[in-house]
Amino acid sequence: MEAKYPSFKGRPSHADTHFVAVDLSFPRPEGLTRAAAVPARLLLAGIVAVSFGLRFAAALVHTTPLYFPDEYIYGSIARSLAETGRPLIRGHSAHFPAMLEPLLAAPFWLTHDPTVAYRLTQAENALAMSLAAIPVYLLVRRLGGGSWPALAAGALTVASPDLFFASFVLADAIAYPLVLGAIYLGVCALSEPTRRLQIGFAVLAGLATFTRVQYVFLPVVFIVAALVVESGSVRTVWRRFRLSLGLYAAPLLLVAVLGPKRLLGYYSGVADLGVKPSAIGHWLGTDALLLAYSAGFALVPGALVGLAYALRRPRTRDENAFAALAVGALLAIFVEASLYAASGTDRFQERYLMVLPPLVLPAFALWLRRNRPGARVAALLGLGLVALAARVPLSGYTISDSKQDSPFLLAVFRLEKGIGIGTGSLVVALLASALALLGAAVCYRAFLARWAIGATILAAAFVSLGAVAFDAHVVRSVRTSLLPPDARWVDHAGLGGVSMIQTPATLHAAVNEQLFWNLSLKHLYFLDDASPIDAFGSERVRAARDGRLVSKGRTLRGPLLISNYAVRVKLSGAVAVGHGPNYDLYRALGTPRFALFAGGLYQDGWLSASGHMTVWPAQNGRVRGVLTLPLSLPPKPRSETTTLQLRGPGVTRNVTVHPGQSIVVRLKVSHRGPWTLSFRTKRPGYLSDGRPISVMAQMPTFAGIYCGQNTANSTATVA
Repeated sequence: MEAKYPSFKGRPSHADTHFVAVDLSFPRPEGLTRAAAVPARLLLAGIVAVSFGLRFAAALVHTTPLYFPDEYIYGSIARSLAETGRPLIRGHSAHFPAMLEPLLAAPFWLTHDPTVAYRLTQAENALAMSLAAIPVYLLVRRLGGGSWPALAAGALTVASPDLFFASFVLADAIAYPLVLGAIYLGVCALSEPTRRLQIGFAVLAGLATFTRVQYVFLPVVFIVAALVVESGSVRTVWRRFRLSLGLYAAPLLLVAVLGPKRLLGYYSGVADLGVKPSAIGHWLGTDALLLAYSAGFALVPGALVGLAYALRRPRTRDENAFAALAVGALLAIFVEASLYAASGTDRFQERYLMVLPPLVLPAFALWLRRNRPGARVAALLGLGLVALAARVPLSGYTISDSKQDSPFLLAVFRLEKGIGIGTGSLVVALLASALALLGAAVCYRAFLARWAIGATILAAAFVSLGAVAFDAHVVRSVRTSLLPPDARWVDHAGLGGVSMIQTPATLHAAVNEQLFWNLSLKHLYFLDDASPIDAFGSERVRAARDGRLVSKGRTLRGPLLISNYAVRVKLSGAVAVGHGPNYDLYRALGTPRFALFAGGLYQDGWLSASGHMTVWPAQNGRVRGVLTLPLSLPPKPRSETTTLQLRGPGVTRNVTVHPGQSIVVRLKVSHRGPWTLSFRTKRPGYLSDGRPISVMAQMPTFAGIYCGQNTANSTATVA
């Protein structure tokens, strides 16, 4: 059994061999005297338990999914696994490589209650992310740190703002402890390459990749780190790590035979990303700066110098292994995040970087144990961060969609909304500068290390609180705008299997919300130019000449849920039984047919800049009668005189509406087959939300012979 290894070449310096008290005992505040008597592992269990309780409490405020289509995809696959044993989404094969999270959540969907499954998934996520404190604690102990630095590292791991994602139905929460556990076992395996440790690392790396394909780089980083630890000796690497090489050769062969696109499935589009080379450098710098913010300005300089010394002049295999793995993971993740952002997403990908901040404190503790080598370099790095905080205000990132994937930026945005953009940005810059200066001071006064660590944990906790506060505000807004008080209103209507029809311009988030909460929605169809919500099937539906809804030659029958965003519709052969934001629910009384359709009429009564209105014929194939269209404009200064062009069979008319005026347009119609009236204005106005508009209108009515005459019908209007 290999237990001892040759010492590293080169003579260690005095700085490498002389320890200081702060490294070994980590001086404690007076108030922790009693806590010192408690076993460290019991305190670690307490950290995990408190984190779980707080994160689950935060999740309880998060009452509905927000991150689409991801949350809908994970939830749908988990539900399908529970019901059919197969990974399906709306009956289509998922071809989804990240399956561990749905497999773990599938038992929750056996309750057949989305609310229970949702809450149990959040609890599972909160527990998984809280358990990440354990491998980080063990990592610091492995590197020679005392119990208090290790406990501090565990606390910082669960105080990270990225635990924000515990509230979401995403794979990040499950991957978080797996990746950190893999790094810990990787350090152990590189230091003592036993079969058990190498297999342990391979298992955790495989599970992490099975959770998020992003972490496919872990085996590669491990092999490169082995070369670093073995001073570049390929022969030694082969002799000591042949088991690992064999384990990783099989997947690589599979990729070569099948091709990456077939294995990536849903993520196959990654291979075709249109990366802008000029943007890669920009995003590398942006990711580095914002990661330094989220990781803690006080610790980053010392951590970077500590990693550099552990790579160049390691004292032990553990130090060298940790530095090689940490730097390799950092480079791989930075490349992934920058390539993805440079492809056009233009967002700070904090989700990609979330496993890096927990590695900062172990690296910082390593630097302290080595008596703070390169103190001047670390101090200069700290001063450089101060200059960056002053030169690059965060308001430039928070005012755009760049913050979408970043809990840190969401927290900053919440602060800016509360006290003003300029003031909020200044407060963040001052606090970050204070942390950076504290980190620089540690270079010359070792006792300040505990204050730097404590301040970083406190800052992480406050940022987490800000992210949760922002999330609570957004959730309330989404629940109000996209869901009725009873999110399961379609299920509770008791209509059985319901077909959902997505009309053009309807928000994708709206359909995702309905599909997530209502299990009775069995089919999803897209009307006319409605865009697909994901890559898992987009069956089209159209209105036939007699108003029937037809998809692939099959007439839709049974209950319908029709989106009404910028749409008003009157059906024959169906009656409205429910209404929610953006949707109307119909019970079929025969074969549902379109009788009257107004496309471009918003919920607040505004007509879009262009659109159309269609009337479907009666059984004799004719439309004959009068279409009545009430138009108006609010008084000045809210509106200006607008001319609406009306065009259709037998109609060529321009209607001018003045501010404060209400008029009624009546059009005589006599036509065989569906009759369509188009409208547009050459000078549209724009609302504060960016919608182009023309005039205000009420739901048009038709008097005469048409599909809606003398049959069971229902008109969908917006409350």
